[in-house]
Amino acid sequence: MEQERLAGHGLETGPVLLASVGRRLVRYRLGGDGFIEQDRLEMPLTVQYACFHPGRPLAYVACSNGGIASPGDRHCLVQVSLGDTGMRIVAEPVALPYRPLHASVDARCNRLALAYNRPAAVTIHDLDHDGGLVPRRRLLAEGTEKVGCFPHQVIPMPGSRDLLLTCRGDDASTANEENPGSLRVLRDDGQTLACTRTVAPNAGFGFGPRNCAFHPQGHMLYAVLERQNRLAAFRYREGLIEPQPSWDVGLLDNPDKVRRPQLGGAIAIHPTGRYAYVVNRAHPVPDGAGNAATCGENSVVVFRLDARTGEPREMQRATLDGLHARCLALSRDGNVLVAALRQPGRFMDDSGRIVECTAGFVTFHIGDTGHLTFIRQDVVEVGNDQLFWADFAPV
Repeated sequence: MEQERLAGHGLETGPVLLASVGRRLVRYRLGGDGFIEQDRLEMPLTVQYACFHPGRPLAYVACSNGGIASPGDRHCLVQVSLGDTGMRIVAEPVALPYRPLHASVDARCNRLALAYNRPAAVTIHDLDHDGGLVPRRRLLAEGTEKVGCFPHQVIPMPGSRDLLLTCRGDDASTANEENPGSLRVLRDDGQTLACTRTVAPNAGFGFGPRNCAFHPQGHMLYAVLERQNRLAAFRYREGLIEPQPSWDVGLLDNPDKVRRPQLGGAIAIHPTGRYAYVVNRAHPVPDGAGNAATCGENSVVVFRLDARTGEPREMQRATLDGLHARCLALSRDGNVLVAALRQPGRFMDDSGRIVECTAGFVTFHIGDTGHLTFIRQDVVEVGNDQLFWADFAPV
């Protein structure tokens, strides 16, 4: 029956997904039996993020011995060939200054950018025509004046050589005041990285962007506000982001009953530009005795994007049977969406029942109307590690 369901959605031979579990980089193919592992490759350190070369079968894997609560003291960038005969490391790992959180390659395929959160920094690395790292130039920008508080993502800006740096900021705590969030435009002049524009409504207070995505037509920027559990939409034209969002909509089904940690997460925009998919992610925090605790919302919210104005309007909410989907993967043809559940665990639902969860992949088919149809859920055994990153490889 499962094979028939997959075949009915045209997934007898589906796209290739890469994912990380601890140090392991694993390649899967989606088919009639779900996600089937093809091969795996051990990285020197725990995988934090990875990105792909747009035109060559290469992945750039950012690694560190640090983690969410630890800065670590060893960090590197690994170049991995994604050949048909198996994955392999193709050059010596390149040392990085800090624990990397995000990486991207620009449209010209000649520049790789990485973002770091603690301390706040960005590095730029040149790529040669084969996609290899050029050792002779590496730009480093750091300090809150240039790169804000808690950078989390750095991506190319459409129609521009500039980069967009998404800075989440930090909530206030008993020990510290709030660090404001911002969107920052970085310009690479070949010698230095300069911040040429900062977008920070209300001076960045109450503004905590984590992930951004540009509309395929290049006229809108969508920012998921992690700390506020909202989606903000900014008009964008000729390299300029408007200072205030045109729309700001909530992500949660029950915003008056928030159970922390409750976080906005990844965003994916359909290739047609008509739909956006955004993650709500949460995990339980056990009490001191280790008892199961309640948990917030884990779901994918589907928005219809107005063709003229870009306004996001909620049209579907798909609940996830699991915890903390850190990554969303959207196939290049726009037919498949996968939510990668980061960790196993247990929580207590509203009736007092204990619910056991596994890490793994939740796979949806995307229909012509943009709606999600659940296909299947695959378990990934992570042991003491986490399913920390996943994305579909380019064709």
